[in-house]
Amino acid sequence: MRLKDKVAIITGAANGIGLSIAEAFAKEGAVVVLADIDEKKVLEEAKQISISGAIALGIKCDVGHTEAVKNLIQTVMGQFGKIDILVNNAAVAIGGNIVEMPESDWDTLMNINLKSVYRTIKESLPHMLQQKSGSVINISSTQAFRSWYNWTAYAGAKGAMLAMTNQLAGQFGASNVRFNSISPGAINTPMNAKRAEIEGTAFLEKSAAQHAMNRLGTPTEVAMTAVFLASDEAGFITGEDIKVDGGLCTLPRYTE
Repeated sequence: MRLKDKVAIITGAANGIGLSIAEAFAKEGAVVVLADIDEKKVLEEAKQISISGAIALGIKCDVGHTEAVKNLIQTVMGQFGKIDILVNNAAVAIGGNIVEMPESDWDTLMNINLKSVYRTIKESLPHMLQQKSGSVINISSTQAFRSWYNWTAYAGAKGAMLAMTNQLAGQFGASNVRFNSISPGAINTPMNAKRAEIEGTAFLEKSAAQHAMNRLGTPTEVAMTAVFLASDEAGFITGEDIKVDGGLCTLPRYTE
């Protein structure tokens, strides 16, 4: 029960890493708020978590829209009166050669993957500052550290997220609000499953081969890292990024 009675918001929580984080937080005693654009799925998943006895609330939220994020934070404060943990996980995967990528695709990715982080922090941070405690966990990516062909926009957004995490950690550390990030390698998520449908199963095999451990990671492995960062065990940790990448960033090999 490392997160007992803490109120946590997880964006992009209907599937994959976000859902695993919500489930892990609930098992550790947290009140979990699952936010996702897929209303039907997020309500179903919140109901499933509640069956175990945990308190879970599903809310439809398109993090690409300011009013939706404001409504999310207001709803949580209205029902639970505080926000202890914020996990910025919502993201879209849009590739493209930078000289060919439509500006509309670039803007869509930046809006969902980066500007949403600005929105959620802007709305939730005042409540954390008032209570003089909080943990913000931003889900970045190893693409912020390594070069993958035709993924400039995604890498740019994730890299900017790391810079935001570091800056905010320094600014608000004295207020006992911590900012950290997690950079997963290739994780076996529905997002990657969709890419495999489009690009072929060889995509997953090549992705696994890039890791020192020669496999994909699991959402649970990322989730348990988030549990640690959200807990009081990490009370003196801020401004850090933890790579959950099976050794991907330690190796020089790259497979296109």
